[in-house]
Amino acid sequence: MGNKTSRTDPKALAAYLGGNYAQLQGMIKQADTKANIVIALIGALISLFFNVFMNETSKLPTWQIGLILGLLLFSGGYAVSVLYPRTAKPSGKFSLAYFKDAQNVDINKWSKKFFSEDLEELMTKDLMNNIKAISIILDKKFSKLRMAYMLFAFAILSKTLFDTLLYFF
Repeated sequence: MGNKTSRTDPKALAAYLGGNYAQLQGMIKQADTKANIVIALIGALISLFFNVFMNETSKLPTWQIGLILGLLLFSGGYAVSVLYPRTAKPSGKFSLAYFKDAQNVDINKWSKKFFSEDLEELMTKDLMNNIKAISIILDKKFSKLRMAYMLFAFAILSKTLFDTLLYFF
């Protein structure tokens, strides 16, 4: 059996936390890319909608056109809100990595704290605080992206349903 009071290898801890941090940053980029794709699709569909479907306005009632356009526009609004830059509020804590905290730090106080405390613990807490802040931002982005997807799907399903009903009746 191992010694229960042994410390985690600093290199393993740094690799683990650094990997988590990088993975979360990648997921933020992924959410932004997906939001851009939704916005492009909505733009193409609205353009197509006005060019093709509006020529047949006598077949589609105005309320159906309004519903479909409204769903597409709300979906686009949610997708744009995913792209809107969000940052966590300054924590007021010592942070090397988070710019909101780093920009307001007194350099003399910063260097004294840096040299007087256990660097391993200080850097671990700093990275864990940053991972937490990024996780909160990521959760908000994916929640809004999920809503954009749902509204987009409802718009497409509504259009399909209206066209099907129009065809059969």
